[in-house]
This record gives sequence, structure tokens and C-alpha cells, in this order.
Amino acid sequence: MKEFLTVAVLHFFAVASPGPDFILVSRQCLRYGRSVALWTSLGIALGILLHVALSIAGLSILIKQQPVILDWLKIIASLYIAYLGLHSILSRHSRNIGQESIESRTKEMKSITTGFLTNVLNPKAFIFFATVFALVIETSTTNLTKIALGVYMSLATFAWFVFISILLTNETANTRFRKFIPWIEKVTGLLLLLIALQILLQEL
Repeated sequence: MKEFLTVAVLHFFAVASPGPDFILVSRQCLRYGRSVALWTSLGIALGILLHVALSIAGLSILIKQQPVILDWLKIIASLYIAYLGLHSILSRHSRNIGQESIESRTKEMKSITTGFLTNVLNPKAFIFFATVFALVIETSTTNLTKIALGVYMSLATFAWFVFISILLTNETANTRFRKFIPWIEKVTGLLLLLIALQILLQEL
């Protein structure tokens, strides 16, 4: 129980702190609306499961021995996040949340993929899970328990971003702040660019 509480508290502060995932979900809310944001949240949650699987498999140890792998991950992550940021800043937008449409046949998969890649390519997320499984969770803990903790963190992350998605796509808020939406979207794009730059500077 003590181990679970420690992991739960650490994960809460990690997922609630502003980062690529949070800003991405905010961007999806502003540009595409609630449905896309929810599917993006699912992609982020699936990305966490991959981080957990890599940590349990011990691949984090390999990356520590071969830091060039993490270096390339940082470069790829910064480029991808910068692309999302530029898309938010330069593309045309509407004053209504979710007015820009995506074909229904590709909407779900594209949204899931965007959330998944943003989370998986985030080196800070990888370092967080590698640290949790290497330092917080005891070596005597069974793999089944580790998997259960990983599933919990994935579900908790999904629930958090579902809450954020519902909050940001509230119709009352949309009506009240409609004229500010284009500017808020540009700010989220700028924040994504700053995060990409931060990741790249850490590599350099």
C-alpha cells in the first residue's frame, strides 16, 4: 500500500504539471473539440503503457548504457512537438471550439496516434517511468504488481485528461471566451515550440 501511494502521488504531480501532453490536449480542444481531445487522451494513456512495458523489460538500463539512443529520442521529440506548435500558430482557425472538422473515418486513429507519439517521444516521460520503476518500486515487487501499477497510471492519466477535455470544451466557456480562442490557440502553439526548444537544448 505504501508503494502504491508513493507511485500515485508522484504520478499525480507529474501528470498535472504543464507539459507536452497537457498542452496538446488543450490544443486539440480548441481546434477540434471534445471528441478529438478524448481520443488524443486515450493515445496518451496508451503511450504510458508502452513506457511501463519498456521499464519492466529493462530497456531503460540499455538506454542508460547507450545514451545516444536517448539523445536521438530527444531530437525526434523536439521536432515532432515543434511541428504541432507551428501547426497551431500558422494554420487557419475558427472562433468556435471544434468547428474545424476531420473525416470521421480517420479522426479516431489520427487523434490516438498524435497523443501516443507525443507521450512516447517525450524524454521526460521516459525518464520519469524509468526512475519510478528503478528507484521507487522495490526489486522484490512482482511483475504482475508492476503491470497493475502501470495500468493504474495509464487509467489515471486518461481520467485526468478526460476531465481537462470536458472542462475546456464547456459550451458556456466557449461562448464567453469565443473571441479569445484564436489567441489562446496561438499561445498553446508557442508553448509547444518552447517545450521543443527546451528538449533540444538539453540535447545540445
